[in-house]
Amino acid sequence: MPSFTIPKGVEIPENLAEGEAFQTMATIVLGKNGKAEVIEIDGMAIAGYEKKSKGKKLAERREEEEMEMEEEGEAPGGGGFIAEVMQRGAGPMAR
Repeated sequence: MPSFTIPKGVEIPENLAEGEAFQTMATIVLGKNGKAEVIEIDGMAIAGYEKKSKGKKLAERREEEEMEMEEEGEAPGGGGFIAEVMQRGAGPMAR
């Protein structure tokens, strides 16, 4: 199993003990013959994969979009189905 140092900025659950598993988001690049590379964890580049990382570019793009929306008088983060459900308090995370 591949191992790497967790990038700075990745939040680890407070009571997690060594050897315990936790779930998080990862960016994986599909290679040849079914091989894959994990290049980011929670949008933070893994050491040695900074050039392949898209997290910084995506964050900058998101920031630009939010600024444009504010200028146009729209709420940052926009709407969308999930945001609307959460606003109404009907989503599973709204408790």
